[in-house]
Amino acid sequence: MIIEYLGSYKAYTERKELFKRSVPEGIVLEEIEELENILNKEDPLPKVFKEYLWLGGERNGLGFNIGFKNYKGNSKFYQKKMKERGIEIRRPFIIFDSLDGATFAFIYLDEGDNPQPWNCSVDEAYDSDEGEQIYKMISKSFSQYIEKRVNYEIALRS
Repeated sequence: MIIEYLGSYKAYTERKELFKRSVPEGIVLEEIEELENILNKEDPLPKVFKEYLWLGGERNGLGFNIGFKNYKGNSKFYQKKMKERGIEIRRPFIIFDSLDGATFAFIYLDEGDNPQPWNCSVDEAYDSDEGEQIYKMISKSFSQYIEKRVNYEIALRS
């Protein structure tokens, strides 16, 4: 796969000396297509997210709490939690991180090749300061967010 957006993440995953136990591990194209079929009604996933999955979809090395085996399960888990809280997202999205079963980070799958990352709070304690349940992350794009995580993890591991 040609890496257009996540060059710094690719370089990070290749620095094996940074990882004591589990080195980042991507998933194969067939598994990426499986996610497209299940979570995006066979429409392509955003290019930047495909790159992310290719490089670290199984084990990301960024501290995210979701790997390939969890994307479908987390979607079902959080759909139930959202319903309980009265939250409805009508657009296709994919969760790429979660915290304590109370909040998750996601991208919409219909916002182009490098979408804005969002948070969704299924627990009032994790709402934004303005009381929003769904709110934008500071990063303007998924690639920008990954770049920040890469820099943080390199500083932490060096």
